[in-house]
Amino acid sequence: MTAGSQSVAKARPAIKQDRPSFHIAPPKGWLNDPNGPLFYAGYYHMFYQHIPESCIWSFGLVWGHAVSRDLVTWEHLPPAIVPTPGGLDADGCFSGCATLDEHGVPTILYTGVRLRSNGAAGPLPPVETDLQLPFIESQCAARPVDPSDPKLTHWTKIEYPWMALPPAHWGLGGWRDPYIISRPGADGSGCWSLIIGSGVKDNGGTVLVYKSKELLDGWQLHGELCHGRGEGSTTGFIWECPLLTKLPALPAHIARGGVVSHGNASRASTSESGDDMADTPHFFCISPDACTNPSYYWLGRYDTESMTFNLKGADGPFRLDLGDILYAPNTLEDTANGRTLLWGWNQEKRTKVGAYDYAGCLSVPRILWAEPSTVAAEPSSSSSNQSSAEPSRWALHQQPVPELSRLRKTDAASCWRLSDDLPGESAELIILGSARLPLPVVSGPFLDIELVLERADSGCTASGLLLTSTTAEGGAALLYHWDSGVLEVVFEALDPHTLTFSLAAPGARRVGGPLLRPPAPGQPLSLRVFLDYSCLEVFTGDGEVLTARVYRGVPSSMDAAGGLAGIGAPSAAGIDIISVKDGNSDGNAGATRILHCEAYEMSPAFRLFLGAIDDEEEALAAEPIQLPAFGAPVAVTVEAL
Repeated sequence: MTAGSQSVAKARPAIKQDRPSFHIAPPKGWLNDPNGPLFYAGYYHMFYQHIPESCIWSFGLVWGHAVSRDLVTWEHLPPAIVPTPGGLDADGCFSGCATLDEHGVPTILYTGVRLRSNGAAGPLPPVETDLQLPFIESQCAARPVDPSDPKLTHWTKIEYPWMALPPAHWGLGGWRDPYIISRPGADGSGCWSLIIGSGVKDNGGTVLVYKSKELLDGWQLHGELCHGRGEGSTTGFIWECPLLTKLPALPAHIARGGVVSHGNASRASTSESGDDMADTPHFFCISPDACTNPSYYWLGRYDTESMTFNLKGADGPFRLDLGDILYAPNTLEDTANGRTLLWGWNQEKRTKVGAYDYAGCLSVPRILWAEPSTVAAEPSSSSSNQSSAEPSRWALHQQPVPELSRLRKTDAASCWRLSDDLPGESAELIILGSARLPLPVVSGPFLDIELVLERADSGCTASGLLLTSTTAEGGAALLYHWDSGVLEVVFEALDPHTLTFSLAAPGARRVGGPLLRPPAPGQPLSLRVFLDYSCLEVFTGDGEVLTARVYRGVPSSMDAAGGLAGIGAPSAAGIDIISVKDGNSDGNAGATRILHCEAYEMSPAFRLFLGAIDDEEEALAAEPIQLPAFGAPVAVTVEAL
């Protein structure tokens, strides 16, 4: 097929939905931290921090609840837990985890908060355990009303806190977000163990570790899992939502990022690395101080006897995500499938908050694993808690779950594959310097794009996607810079004279950073790009992620009349593949080679949006009851940038 040929796709109705469609989000209101992911009786359960009647964070948080059989199609349920007036959680059910107790009964562990000013919520704690915060934290629990209900629709609270007070005289600045790290029988232990996020005031973050023979009673402080005292200015003063889990190792032949790796031989195969490589590291992650900061992780060793994580000997800290919206992740050990899953909170970055009735969504579920690495990775912080400059033995790999492909629409009017439009003798396409190739056929704001790009000559400085805008809030460009190894999203990059995209535009805002594992010189870059209205999630073929918000509106140029199909056709999705040319290069220099491209429109994750719960359901969730015991390339010259 030649670059100029076109065919007309069938007409389709205009898309008007102005919110993410295939990410977990409530029908309306505020969402923040993912809480307590759990697999039970054939269902995945996801809970999340939620304010149903507001798009701004406030006290009074409930635990929203959704269930799925396949991780990609979800159903809303009533909130699992809501504040109890006069109780220890009167002013909010903060973050926590979920697990199965000794008898297999699902149990939620969470931090309840009550404001100091709320006299109806009980007396203040003793002076030696009073953290002098605006709110008082207690560790609370809930169980399902009917454990035989696989959806766990209704929950009821345990009447007593399983831990009422933080340790005395520690000078802590917080005490919240419990997370189970082992259960009886694991690691040869006869006890439960969990961690709680904290920090020493004006000093640095810390994570406390507790153990108990029973899940809901008898918890004793063992000590600190690890700490960042003296490092508060770099790694934070309060370590929220701590995570600790041992990563699995997966063979390197798995398609990284859901895209064919196209021969990048820089990564070793796990199967060739010897039996000692089975001793994979633990993944330790914290979210420091506030959601304006990135979440950090380390890879290192956890000693089950001393119950400590060797932070100083670990690799890190590294940013979990190169973007500016992911915070407070949580994990699930998906034992049936032998994998560790992670979700994070994808925040909003809107300037017009009052124009929407929702705020926030969760990230797509990510698979985590440890992969052998021979690359020396630079930590994200100047913290002194670093290992030597030797190459890291392991690297964290993050990849979207393969189940997401089930949401792809595969009819001819809803997907496009480059290989279908290339002449038989061609396996690639070249975009000349300072040119753009519109992404044909697909339309709308809900897309899944696979892309493999290669620098065709040294005059090419960057390659990526241009996301055009239909709103005043603006579009952006997703770019990979070949010399610096930086993957970034560039916003507000309009030349004031020509009103076209320009990297030299004054005031351009950038989100991203250098990849820890960039493509080797001469090797291509593989990307998996999810664009769900404003939510942009980009996975590299070697397991790094950049998440950002791009409020570009719903593309409208072709979506009502039908898109044009074929290379060189206008993009109904408002997306162009671009090649950025060095200003000193002449002629056709600065080209990008496209080795692979597929684009799919995506179906929604929720088939039905439910309304708010009724008064009876809310009362049931709020009222605690006493529970019984449970036993050759084609060159294309297209529109210049």
